[in-house]
Amino acid sequence: MVKMCQTSFFTFLCFIMIFPVKAMEFRFPVACQIMGNCWITNHVDLDDRSGRVSDYMCGKKATDNNKSTHISLSSQKAVLQNMPVLASASGKVQVAGNVGGFCGTRVLIKHAKGWESSYCHLNPRTLTVRAGQAVQQGQIIGSIGTSGQTSWPHLSFATIRNGMVFDPFSGRTAIEGCSAKTQSLWVGGMNPPYEPAAVASAGFTVGHVPNSSILNGTAQTATAIRTATLQLSLWSLMMNLRVDDEITILIEAPDGKIFKEFKKTITKDSPYFPVNLSVLKKNIRWEAGDYKGTITIERRVNGNTIKSGRIVHLKLVDD
Repeated sequence: MVKMCQTSFFTFLCFIMIFPVKAMEFRFPVACQIMGNCWITNHVDLDDRSGRVSDYMCGKKATDNNKSTHISLSSQKAVLQNMPVLASASGKVQVAGNVGGFCGTRVLIKHAKGWESSYCHLNPRTLTVRAGQAVQQGQIIGSIGTSGQTSWPHLSFATIRNGMVFDPFSGRTAIEGCSAKTQSLWVGGMNPPYEPAAVASAGFTVGHVPNSSILNGTAQTATAIRTATLQLSLWSLMMNLRVDDEITILIEAPDGKIFKEFKKTITKDSPYFPVNLSVLKKNIRWEAGDYKGTITIERRVNGNTIKSGRIVHLKLVDD
């Protein structure tokens, strides 16, 4: 490393690696509740080897060569909410509009000391800034959309210094890789919660639920139904599943017994994974009482098993 750093070609890279730079603080760029109505579904890939990925926790919540943080909404229909996108730091707008390609509608803001922040896939109808305009940290610049090369409403957010992408969760670049030693670029040095995978939405309902309804946000949710019901379904939308993740879905009867179970090992990375677990009882009345649905995702990260999930409830009442 020392000999390499003595050459002018590597001087800049070594300066970054040996002397971590934290010239400013960025605020979270979306006015949403993380793991409530928005989810971080992709991190900057901190492994610069082709075919290998690593997020800032040295986990797999990244895709190969990804250079931005993805902040996703709960369904395709959720784009209609016009979720506000905020200037992550004060500065001057360099780009505001349709740039085509991957980004679609983009805003690029220049900050102090060579820093920039980039916002892609914005809704073109909700931009509130123009090139050359000064903006303040936290100012609304638009809303999450589906412009560019994406079909799911999300913001692709990047923090850049002198042309090099820095992961805002660790203050590191892909050249440096993941490490326990991090220097968060977020305000106060506080990272948003880390959740390897997520159950974005789930619910009980009557009848079969098609995957298209789960994905577009039109799947119905019931909190109480009649015992005369012949088909009961527990549906869920999971986000950011990776190969070897284990998912388990259980329906528990009022007496505490499990009468329906679904287990699956993920064999292909799936950013959005809908599941419908149905139970059909012909000519039999359901037992009245409280039913519980449990959706669990398990992933191995650094030798530890991290669980994510959600529990939903349903009351069946006699006619």
